[in-house]
This record gives sequence, structure tokens and C-alpha cells, in this order.
Amino acid sequence: MILSSFALLLLHTVQDDPKGRRIDLDGATLFVPPAFHAADGKAIDLLVHLHGAASVVEPAFVGAAWPGVLIEFNRNGLSSVYSAPFKDPRLLTNLMDKAMSALKANGLVRDPRVGRLVISTFSAGFGGLREILKVPDHVQRIDAIIMADSLYCGYQGDPDDHRVDPTLMAPFHRYADLAADGKKTFLLTHSSQVPEGYASTTETADDLIIRTKASPVSEAIDWGLDWGPTRRVRKGRFEVLGFQGAGPDDHMRHLRQVQKVWVEAKALLHGQENGAR
Repeated sequence: MILSSFALLLLHTVQDDPKGRRIDLDGATLFVPPAFHAADGKAIDLLVHLHGAASVVEPAFVGAAWPGVLIEFNRNGLSSVYSAPFKDPRLLTNLMDKAMSALKANGLVRDPRVGRLVISTFSAGFGGLREILKVPDHVQRIDAIIMADSLYCGYQGDPDDHRVDPTLMAPFHRYADLAADGKKTFLLTHSSQVPEGYASTTETADDLIIRTKASPVSEAIDWGLDWGPTRRVRKGRFEVLGFQGAGPDDHMRHLRQVQKVWVEAKALLHGQENGAR
């Protein structure tokens, strides 16, 4: 899978880094927000995000008031730099264990354990998530996945026929089915990019919408900043938010505005009707 060069950027901004603690996990970073507090014996929600600069995802995590802690997993390169390490089925579990051990070692929680587990991706990060979802134990353990303009796929047969490859989509098909049945949560956003030679995030979203028989949601979302979804489709706890814009900046907005995406996902995870707080 070859992604456009702009899709590989990790985006550095002028946002101020939020206060909090950052702990090296040997290949990933644990971010503990300043308001974090967990009573001994209480489960700790964990959000693992693949592909997004700390200068963006850390303020977004704080701003979204997401409970728990954040693991940032970043690599430079194409989607293969995420799929390759996560071919090891132990990596996700190791990251979770390292995060809990770090909380204990730093005196933040006496006996930490993972509560809700959420995997979030932007752009090339989907490669890692696809590998994660191939492991049945991971699928069972993960409560929600969030994909911000991130689900690309190769075509089956002649690319001119635009047939999304069902083999490559199979892990996402299975999770979308579970979310549509209300057993998991799956929030997907897409821009209107038209990449050359492989399926766009719009095409993969359409593929999942058809599979789940999801329907349009009448309630509009107003996120301001001249950026809001032009379509909103849902079944159960599977939801698609579609956006106009086919340029590099339109793609990057899904990372810059990931706080809003996470708020919507949090509401969906908690079974609410919208993302209002």
C-alpha cells in the first residue's frame, strides 16, 4: 500500500504541549494527562493512537476529556511501518503491560489494570490496526476503534473496476459487524481524496456501510471552523462521518481536529445519541 507523501506527515503545530507526564515505553510513549487520577483497584481506560504527533494528539486527548491514559505509537514511512511491528501478536499486549507497569513504577497507581481499550488511527496507522484485528483475542479485548481518514485498501482485480479487496477488508468487516450489532464501537471518518491505484477512505467507508446496512442520521454535527461532516451514517455503534475536500490540508484536518472525532467516539462508546458534552 503506497500512500501519498502528505498522508505520511506527523504534523507539527504551534500548539502548546499540555502539562502531564511522558514515559518512554521503548518504541512508544505513555502520556499521563495532568488531571489523571485512579483509585487503587479501579480499571484504567487506555487509548492507543497510531500515527500522529504528540503536539497534536496530547492536547486532543486532554481536550476531549478522555478518561485514562494515552499510548502514542509513531513511525515514519508508509503503512507498512505500522503493519510490520504489529504482525507480532504480542505487541499490543506488551504495550498494555508496559503502560500499566510504568504507572505503578512511577507511583501513579498501586495496582493498575486496563479497563476500556480503544485503538485510534490516522492515515498510515491503519496498517497496524489491520494486523491487530487479525488476532481474535485482540478483537475480543478492544472496546472501540476510531479511524480518522485512515482506512485505505487495495483493489481486487483491475484497479479501473474499483472493487475493494474483500480479503484486505476482512478484519474491518468483522469489527464493523460487531459494532453494528452494538457489541463494539467503530467510528470512521473520511475525506474526499481520490488516490491513484487503490481504494480511497470514501470507498472503504462505502464498503462498510453497504455491509452493515447502516442508514443516514438526521442530526447534523456543527464543529465550526468551516469543517463538519456532510454525511453521517450509523447502525448500532458503527458510525461513519464523511467530509468534503480532496487536498492534503483536507486530509490533515482529520488529525488536527481529532479531538472532535474522539469526543464523538466517546459518546458513541457510551451509547449516547450525539457527541455533545
